[in-house]
Amino acid sequence: MSYLSYKSVRNAHFAAVLVLAVVLIIGQPVVNGLVSQVILDGFYYPFFHIKKLLTEVATVSTENDQLRAWVAKSSVELSLLEEAARENARLRSILGFEQLPGYRLLPATVVSVTGGQMPISATINRGLDDSVKVQQPVINQVGLVGRIQEVMPGYAKVQLLTDPLNRVAARVASGREMGIVRYLVSEGMVLDNFPNQGIAQPGDTILSSGLGRVYPPGLTVGTVSKVTRPENKPYSEVRLEPAVNFHSLEELFVLMPETP
Repeated sequence: MSYLSYKSVRNAHFAAVLVLAVVLIIGQPVVNGLVSQVILDGFYYPFFHIKKLLTEVATVSTENDQLRAWVAKSSVELSLLEEAARENARLRSILGFEQLPGYRLLPATVVSVTGGQMPISATINRGLDDSVKVQQPVINQVGLVGRIQEVMPGYAKVQLLTDPLNRVAARVASGREMGIVRYLVSEGMVLDNFPNQGIAQPGDTILSSGLGRVYPPGLTVGTVSKVTRPENKPYSEVRLEPAVNFHSLEELFVLMPETP
């Protein structure tokens, strides 16, 4: 029975195909057109729409990839422009810096800094090849940074004022009293050996005095933040706010003596 049923279905399919072929061959144009339309609607158009949809999906995916790449590129360019603006602002402030008589400024870039909570040294991209020597002062556009401690052909190590081993002979800008600036890990920057009767108050500017022949006179070191005058002691306790932000060192200048 199954064989007879399968044979009947096959014969029916064959008859249908045969009839359709005869109709297409001898049929009128209207019939042919109708049959063709049925075939197109039933077989061709569904696959055509699927193909079109897949093409559109692929196009949208490609456009999304291009948009993501454009956004990433724009983000990088924006970051570069912002950094250029910050550098431009720093350079404008440097242009207003007054050059010290008898010295020329050798610009340098900080390559690295070392230290714990507070940096104590920095490496710059200037060295023996640029005639840099040990003990030469280093500044930025706001004040004294430190001095050259070690020199190599293309690099030099700067001992910062925040190194507890560094010392600067200094004075109050508004007076003549002097002291020694140094950095204490527990207290920060202080002005040691300042007379108890000396005139100093918060807000006063502290300048290098020129004693010791390492730092020229007149370089800004910091600002007085607190003054304590202990009784029965010869010296005041003077705390300073450094002029330089030692956590943000980028462009520095080595003070090079001008040759006569």
